[in-house]
Amino acid sequence: MIDENLPTFYYRPSADSIKHDATIYLSQYGGDAAPAYTLRHPDPVALDSKNRYAAALYDSYNPEILFGEVLLIPEWTQLVLSQEEVRRNGGVPPPPQPILPHEFAIQLYNPDQQVVVKQHPASWNSASYWDFDMPMQTFRQPSTSALDRTQSDPTASEITPKINFKWKKDGKLSKDLICNLSSKSTNGDGSKRKHREPDIPIAYFRHLRQVTVYEPNLSRVEMEDPKGLEVVLLLSAAVIRDVYFGQMKEVFNITETSKQNGAAGRRTSSPIGVLAAAQGRVPSSQQLPSRKPIQYISPDSPPLPGNRPPLRVETSNPRPPPTDPRSQWEIDVETVRLKKQVEHEDRERKRAEHAETKRVKAMVEAEQKEARRKQADIDKETDRLRREYAAEQRRMEQQPQRPNLPPRQSLPPRHSAPIYQQPYQQPPSQPQYQQPYLQASGPGGQYLQPYGLPGNPTASGSSNNSQPALKPKRSSFFGLRSHSDDNGQKLAKKQSSVF
Repeated sequence: MIDENLPTFYYRPSADSIKHDATIYLSQYGGDAAPAYTLRHPDPVALDSKNRYAAALYDSYNPEILFGEVLLIPEWTQLVLSQEEVRRNGGVPPPPQPILPHEFAIQLYNPDQQVVVKQHPASWNSASYWDFDMPMQTFRQPSTSALDRTQSDPTASEITPKINFKWKKDGKLSKDLICNLSSKSTNGDGSKRKHREPDIPIAYFRHLRQVTVYEPNLSRVEMEDPKGLEVVLLLSAAVIRDVYFGQMKEVFNITETSKQNGAAGRRTSSPIGVLAAAQGRVPSSQQLPSRKPIQYISPDSPPLPGNRPPLRVETSNPRPPPTDPRSQWEIDVETVRLKKQVEHEDRERKRAEHAETKRVKAMVEAEQKEARRKQADIDKETDRLRREYAAEQRRMEQQPQRPNLPPRQSLPPRHSAPIYQQPYQQPPSQPQYQQPYLQASGPGGQYLQPYGLPGNPTASGSSNNSQPALKPKRSSFFGLRSHSDDNGQKLAKKQSSVF
């Protein structure tokens, strides 16, 4: 049972409902837990967070203060396949698989310091563990000498003595970790095989959710920077839990591109995003927040030339990030997918053009066929009319020609005889001819007719041959008619000598 008076840090989900962030609470002397740090991870949706792991420790009350961060990019396996295997795989080699790294670096700020945590795999007689070294002297000694200011920081010096810490499992079947201060050798030559001191427990990582610091043992740690040790303990415990006790694909944010491309080449995301990620063009909304390292030096003191400037993440980084094999493989897969998509679209376009051409050709042929049918009907009707009128023309040519008849004289209309008696009126006189009058041969020969009239039988033969005799019309005036119409002659009325 752990004493509740010891400082204990709890890893809990962020109060801002951000899944990839966490809040570290501190509880001591049995009091309520209060937020002390904020553990942030990059957004998994962001393009610059693919195929890598990153964690940063910020102050919970001032989110601009950054204490330390970790960036871990795994190595990748590259399988060499034959051309036949690549052809069976669709022309794309299998995706490279990540290799679990054996070490990672924790970057501390103000003063700048890198702490490398190395993993040692388990053997037949020992469990796996992770160890790291921290310098005993971290800050410069106050001095007004200009010569002392030109010297490098103690953390960067190789002659600065260091202390070794070790994270190891509490048991072979347990997931609890304990951090110990490595013992010192009491041998004169410095060897640790014999006569060494026991390890001093510094922190205990229980159930991979809370870190308890053995505060009484910290007095035995000869270090100038206990705050830096606390940051390293919290960050190293979080990284070991995520990377070495979690799923690699989730930790390193590895996307299954092969499965997404297998669904008939349909992806909701644009292929431009993959190419943009490889070229370093990241939208401003996906950039990491600006970082402001904490400053321990008072503003009255002059700047130290040996200190390096604090590292900051700019809003727009013009330099593209390094392309790892996994990103390059994703670009190759996306290129192959786009080529297949373009070829498929070309085939579909050609098929549509061929079908449209065929449809238009069939429509034109149908129109031409209809035009030929109409023209054939017109030609058939024209031939029928031509034959009909030709037969009519031949029939008219075969009939005898009629003689040219003189125009008929217009006669007055007939009038019916009235019932009552009217005085006699003399009819219109006949035209007088200049030829001598001849005596008629029929009855009533006392009437004379002019020579050459149609009723005159003594007319010249030349007139009879040229013009046939016209049949005189029958007329009635007071019942005066000829006795016989066989001779074709009509009696002329007698001229009255009185009127």
